Amino acid sequence: MSDLILLAYRSQSAAFVAGEALAVLQQKAGTEPEDIVVVTRDGTGRVSINQSTDLATGQPLGGGRWGTMIGMLFLDPRKPVQGGRGLAAQFLAAGLDAGFLEAASRLLEAGTAVVGMRVRLLGADAVLERLKSLSGAPKILKTRLDAATEDALYDMQAQIPDQALHHQATDDLI
Repeated sequence: MSDLILLAYRSQSAAFVAGEALAVLQQKAGTEPEDIVVVTRDGTGRVSINQSTDLATGQPLGGGRWGTMIGMLFLDPRKPVQGGRGLAAQFLAAGLDAGFLEAASRLLEAGTAVVGMRVRLLGADAVLERLKSLSGAPKILKTRLDAATEDALYDMQAQIPDQALHHQATDDLI
């Protein structure tokens, strides 16, 4: 089991500072790298994923699949409906909480950013405690992922083409 945490910042720069602080926290704790992603929306509505990368290889930490999945939460603004179509419905079918999905779809406004990560070994409390020392006071969304939900999300991740994971951090999703 793990937690999926989304931190919405009004300032994109504050979100990038928070993302860097979380990467340092992981490194200091000596835990396995997890994707930490900063998702931004510009004034035209374009969504971009900015993932933490391994400095030695230039590849996304954790392979990039969780970061890409987190970014995908913001691509379908429709209300998630069981048996419906689109990404929101697929996330709902995978076991993500409908309330969490609806709240997540409203987090990312033009000019803002969301830091997202899946937390296993650090624990959600350690992550949230570290963020208290930073400026920006984000809106926090958190949901627990049980084993069945994680398995379903891994199945969704398997559908993400490898070439989509190896784009530069500034490549846009839409």
